[in-house]
Amino acid sequence: MSSARIRSLNALIRLRKTEVDEAKAGMARALAAENAALTELDRQLTQIEVERDEAEGDAGRESFRLWLPIAQENVAQAEKAVYKTRQDSIRVREELIHANAAFKAAQTLLDKREEEERILRTRREQAELDDLSRRSRPFFM
Repeated sequence: MSSARIRSLNALIRLRKTEVDEAKAGMARALAAENAALTELDRQLTQIEVERDEAEGDAGRESFRLWLPIAQENVAQAEKAVYKTRQDSIRVREELIHANAAFKAAQTLLDKREEEERILRTRREQAELDDLSRRSRPFFM
């Protein structure tokens, strides 16, 4: 096994590690966007409850009744945003899973190659020792 191959695998591992780091950063952004969308949905729903509770008298109830379709549209938009951000989170999570798998595969390959190289080195060293041992024995007839 050549050290050039090991260097190439190390370069591949650095690349895969960068991909994992980028995927983790993307996951953090996706989760932040999802949380923001959920917060906005909660805010929209809370606003409807507050307005409903504050609607007093005929004029207040009529005002609430006229305002409610707008609020419901805002809730629908917030729900769409939650759905979209969840889909983005799922996609980014899959990318992270794939990046981690590729990184682990490259690391496993490197570990295997390094072990093969270590075994080969050990065998060579043992062969040299065996050869030296044979040479240094006296020859008797």
